[in-house]
This record gives sequence, structure tokens and C-alpha cells, in this order.
Amino acid sequence: MTESPVPVTKRLGLTGSSLKLIAIVCMLVDHIAWAFVPTVSAAGVIMHTVGRITAPVMCFMLAEGYRHTHSFRKYAYRLAVFAAISYLPFILFVEGGLPKDSSALLSLNMIYTLLLALLALWADDHLKGADRLMALCGLCFLSLIGDWPVMAILYTLNFARNRENKKRMVGMFILIPTVFTLYSILSGLMSGYPTDFLLAGYLPQMGTILALPLIGWYNGKKGGKTGGKWFFYWFYPVHLLLLALIQMVIYG
Repeated sequence: MTESPVPVTKRLGLTGSSLKLIAIVCMLVDHIAWAFVPTVSAAGVIMHTVGRITAPVMCFMLAEGYRHTHSFRKYAYRLAVFAAISYLPFILFVEGGLPKDSSALLSLNMIYTLLLALLALWADDHLKGADRLMALCGLCFLSLIGDWPVMAILYTLNFARNRENKKRMVGMFILIPTVFTLYSILSGLMSGYPTDFLLAGYLPQMGTILALPLIGWYNGKKGGKTGGKWFFYWFYPVHLLLLALIQMVIYG
């Protein structure tokens, strides 16, 4: 029998472009929920749970991109540029219009956090001992003003470090959101927040686990360039700006 020149496992599964497309659809669902759906509602919980697929997939693709990139500097530069482009749209989206408090100006977006995660990958590869630990802790600290702080960096490092150890990768992948979810709920209870609000706000965090089978179906291929090379970069600030404008029209 003639052997197929291309292994079946390489033909099946999800390409990088497919994973990114799934991620931005889930992100759009999540952001629509933040803008227009009450958090403490069945629809809000479901939409935010679906939205939690986004960050792990993007962190996984970041780790893959770092491994295959021909120029780390150009990769970091692209992320820095689009983090800057997304700065105002993100603030307008989060605030539902122009910020009323200057503290909102320190709210940075997901691309900023992904940039820090990329730097964390570099530090993890090129630094040793105390220098590496200090660099990673410093990047986690800087991420506190970004979207998906700390967790995005931990996800990305997990994917990179445990690429060949799937069991450990899955274990860490489940442990990270579990610890953050329990910590957030317990901290909220100690601060006197309503239980229903905390459960609706933080339990969807466990929806990140839904990204596992999608990542497991990744076939290692880049796939077609949906909408062109820059589609996935531009989608983020453009959709945030549009949602912010719609909020401003509806809610004044």
C-alpha cells in the first residue's frame, strides 16, 4: 500500500489562523457582554465563560510565534505599536466614554500584557538564576495595570516551558485559573461584596479550560491569512472603538 506523503495528523486539526479566528470571536462575545449585558445574569455568565477562551489561545499562539519568529525585535515592536494604538479605544470601551477619573488612564490593554508575556519568554530563555526570577517578577508587576494581568504571562510561560510535557502543561493550565478564581472570590467575600456578584464575576474564569481541546487540536500549521496579514492586529482596537462608540450613543 502506498504511504500518504503527508501524515494525517498534519492535515487534520486547527491551524494557527483558525485558532486566532476562534479567539477573536470569543473575545467579541465577551466584550459585547461587558458593554451591554448585566454581569449577574445567565446570559452574562455564559457569554463571559465563552470569552475566557480568548486569552489562553492568544497566549498559546504567542508562545508559538516566539518559537518560530525570525526577528524577536520586530515581533516585540509590532506588539508595542498596536498596544499604543489600542490605548485610547480600550479606555473608551472600559469607561463607556471619556474617563471621569484620571486613574483610568493607567488601564492598559491585552496587547500590552501580551508584549510583557513575550518579554517574559525572552527573559526565561536568556537569563539565569536570580536575574531571571527578578525579570519575570518585574514583568508580572508591570502587568498589573494591563488586561489579564499576571495570568497571561503565566499561561504563556507554561505553554513554552511544557511544550513537550503535555501532562504537566495541562495540570498547570488548570491550576492557574483555579487559584486565581478561588483567591478572587475569597478576597471579595472578605471585602463584603455580594456572593452572587462574585460568583457571576469570577466563576466564568474557569471557562479558560474550554480552550484546552482547541489548543490540543492545533496542527502546527499557520493556515490562511484571514483578512490579510494585519487583520488580527487591527481587529482588537477597531472593535473596541466601535463598541465604545455604540455605548456612548446608547448610554450617553
